[in-house]
Amino acid sequence: MAASQRLAFLDAARGIAVLWMIQVHVTNVILDPALRSSMVFNILNISNGYVAPTFIFCAGSGLWIALSRKGPKYLEFGSDLLTYLRRLAYVLFCAYVLHAPIYSLGQMINAPASTWMSWAQLDVLHVIVYASLGALAVFLALRDLGKATIAYACIAAIIFGLSWMVPKSELSQFPLFPWSGYLFTGAAITGWFMQTSDRDKLARMFVIMGLAGPVVLFLSFFYGPSMPWDAVWWRSPGGLLFRVCATLLLLGLLYRWESSIPNTKVGRFLVTLGNESLFMYVSHLLLVYGSLAPWLDNIHGTHHVGYGPNFLIWILVSAGFSGLMLAWHWLKRERPSMAATIIRLQIIGIITYFILRP
Repeated sequence: MAASQRLAFLDAARGIAVLWMIQVHVTNVILDPALRSSMVFNILNISNGYVAPTFIFCAGSGLWIALSRKGPKYLEFGSDLLTYLRRLAYVLFCAYVLHAPIYSLGQMINAPASTWMSWAQLDVLHVIVYASLGALAVFLALRDLGKATIAYACIAAIIFGLSWMVPKSELSQFPLFPWSGYLFTGAAITGWFMQTSDRDKLARMFVIMGLAGPVVLFLSFFYGPSMPWDAVWWRSPGGLLFRVCATLLLLGLLYRWESSIPNTKVGRFLVTLGNESLFMYVSHLLLVYGSLAPWLDNIHGTHHVGYGPNFLIWILVSAGFSGLMLAWHWLKRERPSMAATIIRLQIIGIITYFILRP
């Protein structure tokens, strides 16, 4: 399988996760609270719980692919490793910019300590960066991708097995425990998949596990023996594996569509969306959590809407930012030096604004 093709289903999975993530955030902001106790919302909310794990899982997949291609170069501690670390640094920069409580250094200095706590919150991007650094350190220490893959599986098992014992974070919605476990799981499973001799068989196994796993896990929870983590099931091994099952199902199904993905407009779009997931993540958050509610209040009198308008706004937001994403992707491909300059100017501009703003 060609290198460009073998990644198509992974990028497409991340693209689907991005689209559903926009739905999650739009729904969180504008769906009428009166509708949030209905069965429809409960079903929707369960599906929404798959988004962040899938996004982080796919980041682990991407990490393993990067190590399979450039791992030997990383072991030289040269320019390739520095380039990868710069990319992680940019992602982390975006993560902390999104969580800045006040975009002014002067105001931050005079703000109470509680204001600074916003910067201590961990989100999906923080988890991806810090877990990626941990996974990279494991590889650099072991100096062998096969051994590192086994280590990733062991680390994921430890995190999933012990996270229920860690008190729930009152500060962060996405604490490293258990969310970093999804990245190590993604790296381990991707390594298993890419190194197996029969990927078709393993993809079918993913589909079976994705369908049967939740049934088995729920039956064991409701009808099995009492376990010490029953009161915090969503942070238990069963609750965490429940979310992994959905990702396995998605990957298994997409792999069976693998040969068609690069040859269809929808497939190519999802792959591009997956490649530009950071652009989509950051840009849509700025609108949805920054301007959407005030804009709806001004034109509609309220920002709480029903399922129909919620669906329409999700489509409009997704379509608008997808258009911008395609333009950015074209610029990166056709004018890479210009794109790099724009990123540097963006970083300099944000830092300068933060320092100079009264």
